[in-house]
Amino acid sequence: MNRMLPQDSRLKRDDRPAFVIGITGGMACGKSAAAEVFRRSGFGCVDCDEIVRELLAEKRDVCRAVRERFGDSVMDSKGAVSRSALAEVVFASSDDLDWLENLLHPKVIGIWQERTAAGPEPMWAVEIPLLFEKGLEKHVDVTVCIAASPRVQRERLRLRGMNDEQANSRTYRQYSIEVKMELADHVVLNDGSERFLREQVLDLIRNL
Repeated sequence: MNRMLPQDSRLKRDDRPAFVIGITGGMACGKSAAAEVFRRSGFGCVDCDEIVRELLAEKRDVCRAVRERFGDSVMDSKGAVSRSALAEVVFASSDDLDWLENLLHPKVIGIWQERTAAGPEPMWAVEIPLLFEKGLEKHVDVTVCIAASPRVQRERLRLRGMNDEQANSRTYRQYSIEVKMELADHVVLNDGSERFLREQVLDLIRNL
């Protein structure tokens, strides 16, 4: 059963465990935009994709393992992993993607759990794209799916320079947005304006 939000979000954490909201959704559905509303409302925020970027850029053991698996072609001139080059490799091979997820996901989970446990904020919003696929809903108190229609999602991805084939290669192992909406405790629709998204998230915060 989900815990209730602390009565006064302005209070510091003291000895209370953090209240963690897991934010998920499809690519280009607006997870980060929703997380920003939580942040401005006083929540601590963690982006799991950002943690992955940090690991691939800064952690020597991760970079060394990736180089040993895939060779110099996925490394940049500074010795960090080139995420674009790595993506071309792993999204073309289920075995390689499995290997990379097994390398990164335990580290990502450990980092966001450490941050939410140690931070002073009593409430946290954590962006977890594979929240349900990896069974991570058991590690959060409330789940929120940020959803957009397939048409809007495709339009946003094209604006990011991603064609349908590239998008499909990155999402084929993810649950559909319909499944994520069904599994989530709360759904925020993001086909409209930024203001509409913000109003929904603020309503959610007030009503949790």
